[in-house]
Amino acid sequence: MDFESIFDQYFNKIYKFIRIKTLNSMYSEDIASIVFEKVNRNIESFDPNKSSFETWLYTIARNEISSFYRKKEVATVGLDHAYNIYDEANTPDRQIEDSSYSSDLQDALASLNENERTIIAYKYGLDLKNTEIADLMGISNSNVGVVLFRSLKKLKKKMEV
Repeated sequence: MDFESIFDQYFNKIYKFIRIKTLNSMYSEDIASIVFEKVNRNIESFDPNKSSFETWLYTIARNEISSFYRKKEVATVGLDHAYNIYDEANTPDRQIEDSSYSSDLQDALASLNENERTIIAYKYGLDLKNTEIADLMGISNSNVGVVLFRSLKKLKKKMEV
């Protein structure tokens, strides 16, 4: 695998995942850059016998999010900066139309705990299956399903208010 094709194939997914986790576009850009710098530097160390490439990449992203916050000592992210997730169809006109919905959604996402938001980010940011999420998080597949179900229920309830 060459780096350019990896970048083209995975950047948007990784950025979206980081964006959902951090609720901050500037941090997301910084962290995504660091992730792909590490991938480029360490691609030779990837061992397909240990894990899939995606698992390796997502683990780097998850670790870089944690590392970034440890270094910056950032405790929380203000909601005014939240949830303009990268989307090629996200034009300024569409943003204006969706602004009230986005505001409600960012409030609802911010109300979830870290574990719930992580599972939502894996599921909808990276389009992973529950079994893949379970492997990445070291929990059971059924636990992922339960947390996902409860989190979506919380989000729906928050959005209805």
